[in-house]
Amino acid sequence: MKKLIASSALVVLLGGVTGVSNADHVLANQTATKEVKKDKVTKKDLAEQNVMSVAWYQTSAEAKALYLQGYNTAQDKLDEKLKHHKGKKKPAIVLDLDETVLDNSPYQAYASLKHKTFPEGWHEWIAAGKAKPVYGAKEFLQYADKKGVEIFYVSDRDQKEDFKGTLKNMKDLDMPQSDKHHILLKGENEKGKEERRAKVRKNHDLVMLFGDNILDFDDPKESTLKSRTEFVKKHKKDFGEKYIILPNPMYGSWEATLYNGNYEQSPEDINKLRKKELTYYNPETNKLEKESKK
Repeated sequence: MKKLIASSALVVLLGGVTGVSNADHVLANQTATKEVKKDKVTKKDLAEQNVMSVAWYQTSAEAKALYLQGYNTAQDKLDEKLKHHKGKKKPAIVLDLDETVLDNSPYQAYASLKHKTFPEGWHEWIAAGKAKPVYGAKEFLQYADKKGVEIFYVSDRDQKEDFKGTLKNMKDLDMPQSDKHHILLKGENEKGKEERRAKVRKNHDLVMLFGDNILDFDDPKESTLKSRTEFVKKHKKDFGEKYIILPNPMYGSWEATLYNGNYEQSPEDINKLRKKELTYYNPETNKLEKESKK
């Protein structure tokens, strides 16, 4: 009888152990599944990767200083060019708008915090007309205006959808020469800005260009990292002289180049492409290594 009771107790004990083990196994599987899902890159993850860029742009003294440096340099160079200006054509400058004249970082913050992708909310932001001038822009433009320089704002904002809001925003800020003749937005089926720059050159002496993007100055031969770097090397004497480039870590054609111009890829693929060109230091090998060669 004692043996029977002992055997029964052992069976119950083993059954209990087996039951706990099964429960743990199920829980472990559920946890692993959650971890797999967590590891998958989502649209939300991509949006949140931009938070630090926006934070730097909005809060850093360095960003403000870079704008002031750019526009202070521009004023000195403009004086030189006007002093030696010859010919009948009136001197003119061409500026991009976004992150060159106008600060759209509140829209970028919205996209990062609310996990949106361009152009979600973009046209609404423009229509609201709440963009402020970047540091140094208004003072420089007022100076150029007083010097008799023609000012053209060449932007890839949509002419049909965004002109009204852009014009109102610029007028509210009292930006000089803000009218339909000087605010040149992107027309239907138009590619790039060269066509509009050519129109300015036709009747004006285009002495300086301003932007936060290589494409605000000219078009590289190809939309590749190599071609864009070669463009910079080719024009190294123009930067700070004829070309004034301004900071923007939040977006730009540099990002599109990483994706080969294809923003329609999955978040997982885009995340891989963002990392692909990174060079990092590996303390295990004491070497600089490329993420793409892993």
